[in-house]
Amino acid sequence: MPAEAESIGFLLTRIHNNMDRQANNNLKFSGMTFSQMRILYYLLKHGEAPPSQKDIEDFLQVSHPTVVGLIKRLEAKGLVHSGFDSADRRVKSVYLTAEGWGFISAVREHNAQMEQRITAGMDAQEVECLRLLLRRVLENILNDNGGQYAQNEKNT
Repeated sequence: MPAEAESIGFLLTRIHNNMDRQANNNLKFSGMTFSQMRILYYLLKHGEAPPSQKDIEDFLQVSHPTVVGLIKRLEAKGLVHSGFDSADRRVKSVYLTAEGWGFISAVREHNAQMEQRITAGMDAQEVECLRLLLRRVLENILNDNGGQYAQNEKNT
């Protein structure tokens, strides 16, 4: 299929799949997966206000058992701990440990290198234009969804 005939959705899917594969390959040294890293970054963004397991389910768009398994593996690595909220014992929150904070700080350097790779050959104006267009695509998708996922993404 000629490049001009490729759909935008197909190109975005190819980009996502390749970045996901490369991220998982790069994380093998630490025994981490991309999904586990997404949880760590989600926790980092929340800082002192830890999210609940339900918040993480909504963010990742995966089932409760999947989130429980991911968190258990992160706990076994000493990167997070979870506990019931003192105000509402039905809510189980997830917290970054000191080791988790250290690990995620080290990974930021790799992310900066990946950002440079993604934007290679682009000037600052083109990079900002790409960022703007990708945000617009995301907004279009989220607004079309209209569901809880759209609201959760806007809050992150």
